[in-house]
Amino acid sequence: MPRRILTREEFEYLKTSDLGERLKFYRKEAGKLHSNKSFTTTAMSERVGVSHQTIISIERGDSKKPAYQLIYKITQDLGIPFEALTDEFYQGELQLIAIGEPSDHAPLSTDESPLSYIGTIVYQAFTDGMMRFIHDLQSSRPLDKEQFIASLGRIIGELESLKASEELFNQPHPAVKGRFLINDMDKHPNAFPIFPRTSWNEHQSSFISNYENKGEDEQ
Repeated sequence: MPRRILTREEFEYLKTSDLGERLKFYRKEAGKLHSNKSFTTTAMSERVGVSHQTIISIERGDSKKPAYQLIYKITQDLGIPFEALTDEFYQGELQLIAIGEPSDHAPLSTDESPLSYIGTIVYQAFTDGMMRFIHDLQSSRPLDKEQFIASLGRIIGELESLKASEELFNQPHPAVKGRFLINDMDKHPNAFPIFPRTSWNEHQSSFISNYENKGEDEQ
């Protein structure tokens, strides 16, 4: 069966639901829409590597804060964005995500966007206000929009894990922050200009050359 779009009525229902109710909803709907993949609690638990009682415990609300890694595996198995199980996802405007069985002719997302790599500039910032570049990393394969947001969320989460626990209290999940950032890019493209990679390489090389003879190695 083809994928379908989440309806407004379903979105409103999920807005007032808790984690367990959302998981059960998506699991049941996935079961209706997939032709060759079972979404019983037993079948899903085997694929994500937990006991079926763990899935049942989450759906019943007995497990209030399951591990992030587990929820990520579950949403990957369901084929939905990670944040579709979070409260933050339902606080804004209606988001018509696709649910059900993917096909070669159906996109994984309602957003049509080109594939892209994700990269990051790694630097070391010292307590005296000085800093230095360490590495320029880039993914080995291009990602679609949902994969890009998931990767961005993991990068944000890794850095935020170093914050004090009181700073993290009631903060949105890193994956939600990642989606908000991507949405801001779509809404305000002038604030996130696109430019040739070669221009950045030239700028970075020129910048580093201004300081390369002024570091700690100079005697």
